[in-house]
Amino acid sequence: MTLFRKTLFTILLISGLGVPPAGAQENHEEERKSLERELIESNILISQWFDGVADGLDLFLVGQRITKKRNETSIKIENTSYYIEGEGPSNSTSLSANLRLPNLEQYWMLKFSDYDENRQKGVRETYLRQSPRPKNYGATVGLFQKLGNVRVAFEPRIGLQDPLSVSHSLSFESVADLVTYKVNPKIELYATSDKGTGVYQALNINFQLSRIHSLTFVNDGDYEDRVHRLSVNNGVALGQVVEERKKSLSYSLIFSSNNRPNYNLSSYRFSVSWDHLLYQKILDYAVTPYVDFARARGFKGQSGINFTVGLNF
Repeated sequence: MTLFRKTLFTILLISGLGVPPAGAQENHEEERKSLERELIESNILISQWFDGVADGLDLFLVGQRITKKRNETSIKIENTSYYIEGEGPSNSTSLSANLRLPNLEQYWMLKFSDYDENRQKGVRETYLRQSPRPKNYGATVGLFQKLGNVRVAFEPRIGLQDPLSVSHSLSFESVADLVTYKVNPKIELYATSDKGTGVYQALNINFQLSRIHSLTFVNDGDYEDRVHRLSVNNGVALGQVVEERKKSLSYSLIFSSNNRPNYNLSSYRFSVSWDHLLYQKILDYAVTPYVDFARARGFKGQSGINFTVGLNF
């Protein structure tokens, strides 16, 4: 049985979509445990192989081991299916690698990171995403430093495409813990081959209402100088922990505005997201149904749903 089929079958079993006959309960339970064990063992073997390759590359580049830090190289395969009312389904599969070279990073006082991951933390790539992310593979070397409570990061990046693209990012971020709530401001100055220069800013405020409930006021904006476009997102998200570190729900209402042709409301969206971590650091999935009201459609509601499965090594 292929790893993909094992993964899919395990999701169906754990989600309760497959209910065996009463007389086959014992056999079903044994088969489920066997599949779980095979999935975990296969994941461990593949992860160890990737770690070994990364560790060998790290020692080859430096020539010696100068740190006891563990090599935490990871690989993630993510498949997302999208369905938008009136437009039909679409699908996207991606492979991302988080290469860690602790000896090389220690020797040069650098940190390798994925620049795109930072950009995808914005509202448009979380609460408002309804289409596949553009494929943009590349290599980034990040310079990170803390100035007091402010985290400063400079990240030049080379995009592996034809022709090669170069981008830069300088960001300042902080988190202020004010007892009853947290404030997370961020500003990023960037230059990319497709957008030109621009400024991204965010100010999120989080209130921990109870042990399982949290309320977040979401605010971010992105200004692209080349096309003189300002996009702003404001909204609120209510989070609920169903099972600690495994299952959670999120309800969000986001309003989007831009300055085309003049600054006004362009759309608003209500969504509910269910996140389930099936196996710690191995397998997870998320389901997000939503209703979008866009100015281009006369603010008439258009429903959609995203389903994402992630497999980590």
